[in-house]
Amino acid sequence: MKTISKLAMLFAFVAFANTLMASGNLKVNILPLTSEKAVVAISNSSAANFKISIANDKGETVYYKETAAGSNDYRKVFDFSNLEKGDYKLAVSVDGSTTERSFKIENKNIAVGKEKSIMEPYFAYKEGVLKMSYLNFSEENLSLNFYDKNELVYSKKIGDKFNVNEGFNLSKLNKGAYSVVLSTNSNSYTYNLNVE
Repeated sequence: MKTISKLAMLFAFVAFANTLMASGNLKVNILPLTSEKAVVAISNSSAANFKISIANDKGETVYYKETAAGSNDYRKVFDFSNLEKGDYKLAVSVDGSTTERSFKIENKNIAVGKEKSIMEPYFAYKEGVLKMSYLNFSEENLSLNFYDKNELVYSKKIGDKFNVNEGFNLSKLNKGAYSVVLSTNSNSYTYNLNVE
């Protein structure tokens, strides 16, 4: 049991270090040119295909694009004249990392909000042990739920800590397919596994 604990701690440290090194590589800027146009400038430390979306305050996607070729930089002038006045969120995703920037279209003005980074959690299952790490940049309350089909098997409230590293010994579970769901206030991430 001590060996599993030590291995879980070592895994958690390595996963956290790798995730921390990867975070901060993706940068998203919105640079207003006029009251209706702005340059969207995206940069990443390595060449990647970007998934770019803009959603309104109801969560409806008003723009979506995936770049075809890998690149470190992407720049485009956006014409927002067809959008209604209100709040919007520009999200750019690459390699499990998402950076969001909110903006507001007002009378003769585009107001740009702060940049927010979101990393997908890292899950690994091997030899009966599930390991999970997550950087909670927005410090939202987290919960972790295990499901056997649609039936809740186990639930844990994690809280709002920034660095989350968890390990679970699943060797005593019945054989079968399980889903693990990490939930924040605004997102949920699912990991499926088979216990043999």
